[in-house]
Amino acid sequence: MDWQDVQIKRGVRQRTASREPPADLGLLAREDRELLAAWVRKDNLSRSREALLKEDGGSSIERADALCDWLLREGWITRKERLQGGIWHWDTLTWRDLDRLKSLLGVGSRSQRDEARSQRLEQAHAWLSTLEQETDAELRARVAQAIEQLQRETSLRVDILITRLDLLTSLLDWCREEMEGTRRDFALFAGEHTKAISAADWKWLEKSFDLESLGVTRFLPVIWLAGDAQLVWGERVMDLSPLRYIAIPLEDVKRVTAIKAHPEHWWLIENRASFERQAGQRPPGELMAWLPGRPSKDWLDTVRTLLRLAPAPLRVSADADPAGIDIARTVGALWTSQGLDWEPFRMGLDEWNAVSQKWPLNDHDVVLLQRLLADTDLPDSMKKLGLAMLSEGRKAEQEGWL
Repeated sequence: MDWQDVQIKRGVRQRTASREPPADLGLLAREDRELLAAWVRKDNLSRSREALLKEDGGSSIERADALCDWLLREGWITRKERLQGGIWHWDTLTWRDLDRLKSLLGVGSRSQRDEARSQRLEQAHAWLSTLEQETDAELRARVAQAIEQLQRETSLRVDILITRLDLLTSLLDWCREEMEGTRRDFALFAGEHTKAISAADWKWLEKSFDLESLGVTRFLPVIWLAGDAQLVWGERVMDLSPLRYIAIPLEDVKRVTAIKAHPEHWWLIENRASFERQAGQRPPGELMAWLPGRPSKDWLDTVRTLLRLAPAPLRVSADADPAGIDIARTVGALWTSQGLDWEPFRMGLDEWNAVSQKWPLNDHDVVLLQRLLADTDLPDSMKKLGLAMLSEGRKAEQEGWL
């Protein structure tokens, strides 16, 4: 780190980072944002350590010192330090751009908060418009919807707005780099520690995205299996047949060396309740797996491992909606790459017509459906289903019939 140090007198210096204050606060933890907001409420350009500790809102001295260190590194402050016992201790800080810092934190007048909000949303829309075309179309659409939702919530605090917009950037970076891991892993990727994302922000992410399909799992990612098969790890064997179904960590499944009692068919079922129901009455020769929505790359790689050891045709059952068709096509491509046949199963016109569900297609559904129907490799049954959905403007969930 490059510092600009000015010696005031023996054992006393003024330290500043060589860099200019950044354009934003990054993914600063909520607790740190709240503490920093308390520190900048007054218009004093310089604050003593003693005065700031009185306004810490119950935060620890360690958190206050860590925040001050971060402000110094990021270029937001100049700090006066004294040498005591061979260690430099700070006793005063001076803000380098207090007005902009207050604006980013949403501290100040209503007009200042509105300006900060408007500026950050403009930046978000500009960023969205620059996303590469190779970025997954549905993910881009979900990100756009999340930004629009944040824009509608005019009462949302500016610091929360900024945090959530930054989370969108981190989530897209995570997907671009094809990362896989737990929520703790993503929090560490997006912030400075594994608890950098608050419970409220996790709930917001859950409402906007299928995190599991993007490789962000609550716990160690697993695959749910059922059927007449025996998984072999060297000399150790696990028989699936006595069990209704079982969850096995993906990393363990990737180490399977052989599968005994090869299935006649694979059957992947998207809806969890439907999978559990069918697993309890599965026919002989069937190897089943729960298809967790839009499967992550790690999940697909795991299925690819099993498929090489137990090649068999695929039946895939997903919701009778545009996303379901896309999901079926995605896993079907995996079977095609192995030279194996696949077919949509119990997700066609008959099932769609038989249910009373009248869930309307949204704009994203229509765009996705038009893209899918342009695919010349799409099975005829799925084309017929897609055209019917587009004609009547409705979709259905497989739990209604499977």
